[in-house]
Amino acid sequence: MEESFIYLGRQPILDRKKRIVAYEILYRKKLESFARIEDDDQATSRVIVNIFNNIGIKNLAGEKKAFINVNSDVLFYGIFDFIPPQNIVIEILENTSVDQKLIERIKKIKKFGFEFALDDYVETKDTKKLIPYIDYVKIDLIQTPYEKLKDLIKPLKEKKKILLAEKVENYDMFKDAYALGFDLFQGYFFAKPSIITHRRFDPYEMTLINLLKLLNSEKTPVDQIENTIKSDVHLTFNLLKFVNSAYFSFKTKIKTIRHAIMMLGYRRLRIWVLLMLYADAKIGGIDNPLLELALMRGKMLENIALRKTKDSNYADMAFLTGILSLLDVLLGIPKDEILSDLNIDEEIKNALIKGEGMLGKMLKLCEYLEAGDLLHLKTELTDIGCKIEDFFKAEEDAVFFVEKIKQKLLKGAV
Repeated sequence: MEESFIYLGRQPILDRKKRIVAYEILYRKKLESFARIEDDDQATSRVIVNIFNNIGIKNLAGEKKAFINVNSDVLFYGIFDFIPPQNIVIEILENTSVDQKLIERIKKIKKFGFEFALDDYVETKDTKKLIPYIDYVKIDLIQTPYEKLKDLIKPLKEKKKILLAEKVENYDMFKDAYALGFDLFQGYFFAKPSIITHRRFDPYEMTLINLLKLLNSEKTPVDQIENTIKSDVHLTFNLLKFVNSAYFSFKTKIKTIRHAIMMLGYRRLRIWVLLMLYADAKIGGIDNPLLELALMRGKMLENIALRKTKDSNYADMAFLTGILSLLDVLLGIPKDEILSDLNIDEEIKNALIKGEGMLGKMLKLCEYLEAGDLLHLKTELTDIGCKIEDFFKAEEDAVFFVEKIKQKLLKGAV
């Protein structure tokens, strides 16, 4: 199998304050199964080596921990004898057969500095043998009945294991797992509010929202944009920091707001305003999972649109659709109310509210991927004429893009 046929994705892992603290690294083949390639030892080893030697773990996970899923055979391949252990958590599959040879190998790898997680934990004779050498225990909330959770996790907490709740699909599941004492959470509950209620915006947020309204009209004078930004010192500082970041590499340092507006243009400035809304410090800064998911969706939609149409303007609309898709969750206001107030393009509005048109279908692809709904994902990909490998490549590119944005553009913002 060619190495180029393996694509990388990642899923965020959140702490009790809903900040991203780690990622599970996913690797997939260009096959109809959409599965992680746990059954292919050589491919798994090659992917791991490729991550460290070519891609760089920092480009995938930044400074956060990276959970990498392997089976027991891969542990004996020797790759862990020479790759750096910093921030790496090795996930062992729940159905792993445990003998003394495996335990000795785990003990040796732990001495190198690696941590271990046990995936989809169920108490068995084998998992009991592994527990003394495990740092993280992952429990699938879908597969484990709620009434059994308390008894299951009590002895694990007594052994000081870090408990990770998997498949946290909605906010009620998060609250239940939180109350039971889980330390970490994996799932897209943070993007699915139970009830949308209006909340009061602070002056900084109000300025950003007003600025977004102004930028949605090309007829808004530059003076009006400039004065709105200047009305907030915080905003002024962040814009100058953004425009002078390593991401743009402008030849001369930009010192005035007007110059920054002219260099960026209304389109890029509008994206920056949306990033600042998501990156608000009091909801997690650059570790806000909504910011990351919005960026992932935006970049994936942009990549798919470019492959389908080669039209950069349409790709810009696709990116904006992805970014706007979580604004209702962020602001606590229904989508139709937000979008009517922001004077958004009708095609984007219909995609976001009704799921209509090509943009609506492409957004649905992202939602199916996040939900792990692979059957509907495959059907929808066929329906819009998007190849599986193109979709996974769009996801992989989006992962690198998001990490680059977080490291180069948003570092130190807000």
